[in-house]
Amino acid sequence: MQKNIIFSVVILFLIFVAGSAFSTTTCQFTTSGDIVSLTGDCMTDETIFVPDGMTLDCGGNEIIGVDPMVGAFTGAVIQNGGTTAHVRQCIVSAVDLQNACKGGDDRLRGIMFEGASGSITQNVVGGINKGASGCQEGNAIEVRNAPFDGTHPNTQSVEVAHNQVTNWQKTGIVCNGDVDCDIHHNAVGASATQLNLAANGIQMGFGATGIIEHNYVEGNQWLGASDFGATAILLFSVDSVIVSQNNIRGNADVGIYGFTTNSLVDNNKVFDDDSVYSEFGELHGDYGIIDLGSGNVFSNNKVKGYADPYFGVEGGKNKSIPGPQKENVFF
Repeated sequence: MQKNIIFSVVILFLIFVAGSAFSTTTCQFTTSGDIVSLTGDCMTDETIFVPDGMTLDCGGNEIIGVDPMVGAFTGAVIQNGGTTAHVRQCIVSAVDLQNACKGGDDRLRGIMFEGASGSITQNVVGGINKGASGCQEGNAIEVRNAPFDGTHPNTQSVEVAHNQVTNWQKTGIVCNGDVDCDIHHNAVGASATQLNLAANGIQMGFGATGIIEHNYVEGNQWLGASDFGATAILLFSVDSVIVSQNNIRGNADVGIYGFTTNSLVDNNKVFDDDSVYSEFGELHGDYGIIDLGSGNVFSNNKVKGYADPYFGVEGGKNKSIPGPQKENVFF
């Protein structure tokens, strides 16, 4: 029997208790075979990397990202350390981060895979934001792989499933570049900072491909004055994506935005609650489903509560529902 090995990531953080005393805590892990297990709740002021080929299993314990004593937290709370990784049953959050905008690798994320295949499953990712911030970062779950021009020299495949993401900043779940993502059975809440930026629930962009299905997605509404728009599901510069059987609720400026080619958008429910409507709605639009691409098939979708249920969508037996409907929770 392999003996378990205990290792730790030691970090410092500031606690304002009884005169601003300093305290330390430790994220402790055990390893058995290819499983790395988190032994309890902890805080970290730097990224925790999952060793190549390993699975990080937090067992329902929480990892909280905090600012270091000097400077600001940068990067992801959890990230792959090699070309294959799996992350499951982790609670990932961040608290009281400085509102200091970062770029590139330093952008805030909850769980990020870059240049890696694997899976991100059964996690709860919340509070990945910098407060009332307009910084273009703060993605709860992000999968990315260069290049981002639609070519596929080294495609990475990642399953993103059965996660709950809430109170993020820019995007709930995003897959960009040379990646094939299977995004299914996730519950995606709304951005925590819609007054400060145009947010997106799920994004597949810049050459990515894959499937988005059986997700519950809250809408987002850009409440600022500029001519932007927030979405529930955004397809941007992608090809041959399937978006099927998703349940969209909330107040998105756009429910499903399709700047895509040869994709299938089928049997989605896109319902606007109409409980909140921005005074700038005439700038942002109020569209259920938009098709701005070519060769796409939009079929059997149901849209309710939008001023313009469909834009650029023709045929496909899509429906616009005029009146209130009984709530339908499908998973």
